Amino acid sequence: MMCPSFLRVSIVPMKDLQVHRNEDGSLKFSGIQGRFLGTVMEAMKMPFHLVIAEDREWGRRLPSGNWTGMIGKIQKGAADIADSYIGITEQRAAVVDFSTVYHTDDMTFAIKKPGPVPTSLAFVRPFDLTTWILILTILLIMPLIFQCLFCNKESYIFLFLRLLGTIFRQSTLPNYYIKRFKSLVFSWWFSATILSFSYSTVLLSMLSIPSEEIAVQNFKELAEAVKNNGYRIYLSKGTAILDFMLHSHKEDLRYLGESIVQNNWYTTARPLTLTDQIDYHSALIDPRTRLLMVAGSEEWKPSFLSDDSVTSYKFAVAMKKNFCYKDKLNTIISGINSAGLYMQFTKEEHFKSWLSASERRRDATKKVKPLSLEDLSGVFCTLLVGINLSLFTFICELICLRIRKKCH
Repeated sequence: MMCPSFLRVSIVPMKDLQVHRNEDGSLKFSGIQGRFLGTVMEAMKMPFHLVIAEDREWGRRLPSGNWTGMIGKIQKGAADIADSYIGITEQRAAVVDFSTVYHTDDMTFAIKKPGPVPTSLAFVRPFDLTTWILILTILLIMPLIFQCLFCNKESYIFLFLRLLGTIFRQSTLPNYYIKRFKSLVFSWWFSATILSFSYSTVLLSMLSIPSEEIAVQNFKELAEAVKNNGYRIYLSKGTAILDFMLHSHKEDLRYLGESIVQNNWYTTARPLTLTDQIDYHSALIDPRTRLLMVAGSEEWKPSFLSDDSVTSYKFAVAMKKNFCYKDKLNTIISGINSAGLYMQFTKEEHFKSWLSASERRRDATKKVKPLSLEDLSGVFCTLLVGINLSLFTFICELICLRIRKKCH
């Protein structure tokens, strides 16, 4: 079999694989995948010709048995090799060969961090809904218990206000030191003290340094958000991950895949630092390594990165069956792996992207700020509410005492 004198390389132009032509006519690659492909082609020491996949797809099998994208170019004989984040799958391996693996990554999603909890909701945020319901239920039941146990003629409202006053640190149970039920009174005081201090501690901490809202955590929650809250999910067209989701045994992944196809929610060529497809109500599925540029637990990263993943893929260079230079290509890629060049390319390109992004979009200088006037007003409002509640309890107690005296 005659080996070709030059190579035909199929690619999908993207942010991580850009091609520039120098003044002398030679090609220069940029981006993570571009620098990797440029290193490979330089080591091959062979002339090459780029074959662009016009449909901008990686490769999916059509009902007719033909393939789209870069895999289709190799299948039709229009290209010898292809590279642009091509994942190894069993279906693709039936029509093309793959080189040595140069990168392994899992597919996850990133979504905009929802930001801090509004100070206007700080009064109810210290406890969750279940705790508030439990507290209210106990407050409604305890006056009845006190009435029954102490055989007291005091009204239900009077006892309710007394018990409510203990939560606001008011000594409102002076007449209930009955030896028989001292343990009940002491346990109520103890519970009310713990409840009061817990609420105050959490409330003041939230007003001092506002806590963050909880973002969508996993693909199950993301599917619920898409179904019920109008969220969007974006993915590259013609990738193996979309086919995997459409045929997944998990209902939430199938629903996300079908939603992407029905609504044409496909990614654009914009860099991650400038994309509007990662927003408060839209998420982007991509390899974790790429998303780490803008998403993560770090304070300066504007997006949340999920710990959940659809699946993991091994990325390699696709080549036609019985490719003459397969051994040579594998040797070059093994050398790149041994030198750690791919991860070095990734780190350097991520840093360049952050430098080139605008200050507004990078948000690299985000820091924990001191209390603003709005935050201080929230603190003052909290103190005011506490004082008013204490006065209200005190006034109600005086009114109840006057009523009690008139009754006697």
